Amino acid sequence: MQQKEPKICKKCKTNIPNIIIQKDPVCKECFIGYVEHMFKMSLRLKCNITQKNEKLLVCFSGGQNSTALVKMASDVVHSTCAHNKSKMFIEVHVLYINESFIMKEFIQEYQPQDYTNFVTNECKLPFQIVDIQSIYPDPYIILKQLHNLSEFGSAREDFVRLIKQYIIYDYAIKNGYQNVCLGQNGQRLAADLFSQLSKGRGLSLQSATKYNFSFIYPLNQQKLQILHPLKELLNKDILYYLRLKSNINFPNFILGQHLSNNVKNKPAHGNIDHLLEQFIDKLQEGFPSTTFTILSSAEKITLKPLQQQNYCPLCLEIRDQVYNRLEVETLDNSNQQLINYLRANTKYYNKICFTCNRMLQSAQEQENFYNLVGFPPLIVQIADLIQ
Repeated sequence: MQQKEPKICKKCKTNIPNIIIQKDPVCKECFIGYVEHMFKMSLRLKCNITQKNEKLLVCFSGGQNSTALVKMASDVVHSTCAHNKSKMFIEVHVLYINESFIMKEFIQEYQPQDYTNFVTNECKLPFQIVDIQSIYPDPYIILKQLHNLSEFGSAREDFVRLIKQYIIYDYAIKNGYQNVCLGQNGQRLAADLFSQLSKGRGLSLQSATKYNFSFIYPLNQQKLQILHPLKELLNKDILYYLRLKSNINFPNFILGQHLSNNVKNKPAHGNIDHLLEQFIDKLQEGFPSTTFTILSSAEKITLKPLQQQNYCPLCLEIRDQVYNRLEVETLDNSNQQLINYLRANTKYYNKICFTCNRMLQSAQEQENFYNLVGFPPLIVQIADLIQ
């Protein structure tokens, strides 16, 4: 009987492969080199990080993608990459927003994680922790606001995302970071694209999927660049990379998953973001080109230039107008009397975009939300500046 030839790595032609990349067997050393090369090329060529001593603020959440992002950033700064050890002379600072204050309120078995040892000792990067409630004069107001919003859909998650976004931008501006690195990989960006579209945020497609998106921070008119250096990678790439490079556990919590049986019994616990993530992940399993087809199609979309670009004070995205009957009916929610009252008696109703309006419509005390009662002073200050 003829013996089968032992498989060898398609890249180095020597080692025994144990990972598959694009149907080609490769060894773990070549796989790590492939991931690190993709990350470094994304930073240099797609995100335009080419200057020496350029400052990057890396946003770390404790999840798989952001953990891989921090690890890769450490490797390129300290020239500890597997193959190409050329050093990038950039300054990297890691920002972690601690959500334990609100997670403990909604999830009984939530256990806070300590990432200081991973970031400071293993990755050797400067690390800053900011509590999410620190932006509020009274920290318990954020809990009251979250309880006020509906547990269905993704209103609470969207609200937390807005608060975290403000903390990130404010920290970056105050500390002189023009480049903000986010950790979504290609699959998560594809899911975010569908999520933004389903919520009516079509004008945000560019900021949601581009490698490098610039916008002007309205408080002081400084430019910020939002970077997605992991866009070329998929979930399996990140998982394999972390398995080979780190031993961190990744607990997965959904903010509204333990609130009621009505939520528990819905697909993805009634959360539209997680539902679309599951949808994209299933498609990716059967059709490997799904993610990059979605992202390449999104890049071809061109937005019609607007004569005047007004911004929403909550999400800081372009505030578009309601054009068709379906949007009007969705926004008014068959309660025109309430809408007319809010337009006439609240200060910021007409400044808030369609998507944030849909989020706030689930609140029990809508008048307080549209008057930004109890909101962080930073948000109120920007809302007063925006026309």
